[in-house]
Amino acid sequence: MTTEEKDKKYTTKGLPPPPDASLTTMPMAGLLVDVYGLEELPASPAPVTCLWLLHPRTRTRASMNDVAKRAIHSWNQKGQARGLVALAFDMPNHGTRMVSAKANLAWDEGEGNENHGIDMFGLVKGGMRTMSGLMDQVGSYLGREVDAHVCLGWSLGGHAVWQAWFGEERIDAGVAIVGCPDLTNMMASRAKLSKLDCGETGFLGSKYFPADSVATAGKFDPKSILFGTNAIPALPLSSAEQDRLRGILDSRIRGKKLLLCSGGADELVPYSKGEPFIRLLKDAAGGWYADGNVEVDDRVYEGVGHRFAADMVNDAVAFLMRVVAEGPRQRKRDVESRARM
Repeated sequence: MTTEEKDKKYTTKGLPPPPDASLTTMPMAGLLVDVYGLEELPASPAPVTCLWLLHPRTRTRASMNDVAKRAIHSWNQKGQARGLVALAFDMPNHGTRMVSAKANLAWDEGEGNENHGIDMFGLVKGGMRTMSGLMDQVGSYLGREVDAHVCLGWSLGGHAVWQAWFGEERIDAGVAIVGCPDLTNMMASRAKLSKLDCGETGFLGSKYFPADSVATAGKFDPKSILFGTNAIPALPLSSAEQDRLRGILDSRIRGKKLLLCSGGADELVPYSKGEPFIRLLKDAAGGWYADGNVEVDDRVYEGVGHRFAADMVNDAVAFLMRVVAEGPRQRKRDVESRARM
């Protein structure tokens, strides 16, 4: 049985099978995209929200069918005028886009992949960029007005959701399932556990994560966007540091909402590797940047490893129902209005 065939049968352990929802596979911009809920959309001109679903490493878009059906069914039960569709595509080098099975492996998986650090960051960034490209034209393919976008990602997809939440202006809300906002820290830790010889320079700048990868991280990785290769400063932040960060946060996440679902027993993507950044973000959202209207709901599920557990699924669907019902945020108008004050 192929990975795709297994993924098509995937359901969340501990929950009843998901209710049925329509599934239409469409070619969009050279990719195959599974669209859930297209047949159930209310009559035009009702606006539509797109829920983008980003799958884990070594899986395929079909692995998102469970949460897609649960979300579409929950939304349509509400009988709201706004429409919701869930869309899943194969992440780079996965499913129909596979070019190298080895490139999806870690340093110590199978025969090993020396380029794991480089490949991993490329897959995450590429998945986020793929979603942004599809967002450009999705309304045309669906034949409907799309005025809002939210996303949910799992593992590899969770890392991509972090980058999209920070880097894609059209994303109003995101759900990161066992994802990390500090990929350089996570990969450096993974390199240490794999006992890689990174030389005197350490992981950053080594052959396992060269200078161009470090520079790219500074453009896409949330922690690196704010602090580069420097350590995250201790709290509370100085007034000068708050002022520096405020401009970046205004341009990237003002008015956005985020749900984080992390496994307390996750050894592959330990919560501790992203926790300093998450703590800083929550400090900003609940304190000195409270006027930014950013919501960060941070949940750690004790005893749960690196998986999309039943409680996470329930919490994610409930969060999505709320943020979709709220519709698109004000976006840049808030920032522009504030700048004129």
